Amino acid sequence: TRSLIHDVAWDYYARRLATASSDRTIKVWAVDGETHALQATIEGHEGPVWEVAWAHPKHGAVLASCSYDGTVRVHREDAPGRWLPAHAWAPEGAEAASINSIAWAPEGVGSLMLACGGADGHATVLAHDAATGEWGAVRFLASPLGCNAVSWCPTECAGSSHADGSVALRLATGCADALVKVWRAAPPSADGAVAWEAEPMAQGGRLHKGWVRDVAFAPFYGAPQPCLASCSEDKSVYVWTRGDLDGPWVATRVRIFDAPCWRVSWSVTGNILAVSSGDDDVSLWKESLTGDWAEVAKPEPAAPN
Repeated sequence: TRSLIHDVAWDYYARRLATASSDRTIKVWAVDGETHALQATIEGHEGPVWEVAWAHPKHGAVLASCSYDGTVRVHREDAPGRWLPAHAWAPEGAEAASINSIAWAPEGVGSLMLACGGADGHATVLAHDAATGEWGAVRFLASPLGCNAVSWCPTECAGSSHADGSVALRLATGCADALVKVWRAAPPSADGAVAWEAEPMAQGGRLHKGWVRDVAFAPFYGAPQPCLASCSEDKSVYVWTRGDLDGPWVATRVRIFDAPCWRVSWSVTGNILAVSSGDDDVSLWKESLTGDWAEVAKPEPAAPN
């Protein structure tokens, strides 16, 4: 039987592709040009798998996945094609709520750190301690109506450091209350606790009129100001920037599309934005010198096998 594929993710070298599907499995494929071969099928989830994400290869071959079953799982490859469970997490003492989105922290953080967005409205940051092998979890309420997407700000962008020069983590969330928010981790307290504080957003982050389905920070490509894309069921896509650290995040509308928008993704150079919408369309957009966004191309469909 065929199952719906909810997410795909390339590894760092774009040589392997991981897929997440409704049959509760993750599949890892080796891709070489137009050929592909199944390397592994990873099991463990008890519900549809919504997203998969590769960690940076300096940590080895590590995949994370999240599911409708309310869990996040980390998988590690210890031999070619053999994946073993490395960690499983679910909120303690809470009823199972779908975990909708995951994202690994940027390489500049230096350790394995995974953000998760859940249907219970909480964002969770899982951090791995390499010395002890243990995972810690910090949770905060991003929205009372459910968190649909998470994305990390590149650590090279302006505003990503504390006064003492240490990295200031920033995380974007897109939620069912139509809000886009950017959260900044405060310096750890004396007991090591970390608080996440919301940064100021134009109009309180409420430009979309429906559920925010995805948020995505652009990779750092030399410009100091961070750049965040968001898309919504209301068919709109916005790009948020914060050039003035004394002011709020401000947004430019890319376009109102013909169908609900589900995902946004940036090119590796950070200057091309891909938008996928509910009419089975994917389009590519680029900012002009005047600050407007124009469509540059539509990806060519793959030839049938």
